[in-house]
Amino acid sequence: MFYSTEILLIALCMKWSISLWFVVLLQCIANALSLYFFYKLVRYLTASTQTAFLFSLFFLAMYYYHLYNVHLFTESLFFSFSILYAYLLFTTVRLSFFRFSLILLGLGLLSITRPTGILLIPPTLFYFIFQFGEKRALALSSVVILAGLAGFYFLLNAALNAGGEFDFLLPYIEEHIICGVPTATKANNIQMAVNKNSVEGLWAIIANNGDLFSRLAKQRFLAFWGVQRSFYSTFHNAFLAIYFYPLYLLICLGARKMFLYGTPQAIFITTYILLTTLTVVLSCDEWHNRFLFAILPFLLLMATGLFIKKPNFYEYKNVGH
Repeated sequence: MFYSTEILLIALCMKWSISLWFVVLLQCIANALSLYFFYKLVRYLTASTQTAFLFSLFFLAMYYYHLYNVHLFTESLFFSFSILYAYLLFTTVRLSFFRFSLILLGLGLLSITRPTGILLIPPTLFYFIFQFGEKRALALSSVVILAGLAGFYFLLNAALNAGGEFDFLLPYIEEHIICGVPTATKANNIQMAVNKNSVEGLWAIIANNGDLFSRLAKQRFLAFWGVQRSFYSTFHNAFLAIYFYPLYLLICLGARKMFLYGTPQAIFITTYILLTTLTVVLSCDEWHNRFLFAILPFLLLMATGLFIKKPNFYEYKNVGH
């Protein structure tokens, strides 16, 4: 089920004797669309064409993010689809049946494109509550949240049991900070009484190996947000540092205004960022910052909070965009 989108496209090309460059072309088209809707999203949040243009340029400047579009990686379509999904969700002011169906379809497409798509389920639920919830609908909202979280739990277990490279015990046995790179001089002897690739398995690892988990969690957190890699060139590391570190500062400066004037959007973005970080802390960080790139558009959107003005934001969100 997972990774089906890219696999299906490649399989169809092979079946119909079409060059795989066709898939690359589709990825580039999806990327171009996502950049356009990213621009519209920033303009929607800030009511500023200038801010939207500058943030889109800044987004486009992250060469290593856009490089995935010319390779047959599932990340390319996932990155693009996540932006299109965010635009669909954030610009939903009235939740019609048709709009709700589109949102569900978007979530489903993201989840089969990459397993990490299921991480967007809890943020979406919270967005619905803060955007459309009312006090008199608290009971109904609670039922929806519980049902959604239960579905998320079962989907998460399905993702963990998907096979392939999913082995959540190995990063603790060999002490992986970067996925697939052992740092332990001697393998840790960790015994499991439950399925290692499950939510219960992860909890058992943490509960029974607290010191090991704490140490690895700290190192993975720093690797994830620090963006530096020992195997990158000096230029590569410098470029990432110059790009991301000022962005973190902008987020810190703009977060308060984003939560004040765009509460549902801010809660969605923050929840998604936290869940992605938690995923890395529980497992390992990716070689080429792919996990961080997955949330890059949302980090940029969060940073736009610094440029939101209350009158503009509320006037603009109720007019055509």
